[in-house]
Amino acid sequence: MNEKRKFTCKLEDVPAVAGYLAQRLRADLADFIEFSDAFSEDYVTGLVAKTTQSTQLISSDVLTKEITTITAQISDKIKALRLKLNKLDVYLDMADGEMTVSAKAIGTKLVRDSIENGNSEGIVAQVRRLLVGVNNNAAVLQTKGLKAAFVVELTQLADDVEQLGNDQNFKITERNRHTDENIAVFNDLWDMNVFVTDAGKAIYKGVDATKVSDYTLTTILKRIGTSKGGKTDAAPKA
Repeated sequence: MNEKRKFTCKLEDVPAVAGYLAQRLRADLADFIEFSDAFSEDYVTGLVAKTTQSTQLISSDVLTKEITTITAQISDKIKALRLKLNKLDVYLDMADGEMTVSAKAIGTKLVRDSIENGNSEGIVAQVRRLLVGVNNNAAVLQTKGLKAAFVVELTQLADDVEQLGNDQNFKITERNRHTDENIAVFNDLWDMNVFVTDAGKAIYKGVDATKVSDYTLTTILKRIGTSKGGKTDAAPKA
């Protein structure tokens, strides 16, 4: 789902406009009811309810901050992983010729390539592959100074990157879902706003210039002190 905005103003402007229009509509409801049966106390109630819903939605900004935090944690783990690889390269070179495969075959290049590509799944997969070679030649590598704790720490880093990567993907999916859901609600509210303003201008144009301004979106946005500039009188096509 890729919901597109029907409005050009800021997201928070939409309920602000709706709150203003609800007040105006209540004051002029008799004129609106005379204009169309579509308007009633129920319509005002629905406008207020949709406004409340829009202001209570979980902001995708919260999820974005969480994703940023997780991304920073992944970066820290990858930095630690690079330091481990630097030492492991030396151990592998020292043991070259004594292992079941060459140091180059076990080597860290594929892990480094995955790091450069920024692919957490690839990093984990290549570290797991690397660990197979290291564990198969643990006896030889330990004679060169490789400690069992080193292998445990390397394994833990792979586990951490995997878990953080999963958390990151989940948060991104949630953010996208929340964003789409939020936009759908705000689009519905925007449609209600435009319905009121279109009707208001139709009712008062040529009759009461002041009331026409009351139902002109650019004027409303200036009155409530939110977005300025830009064409907001008509909702852009979705």
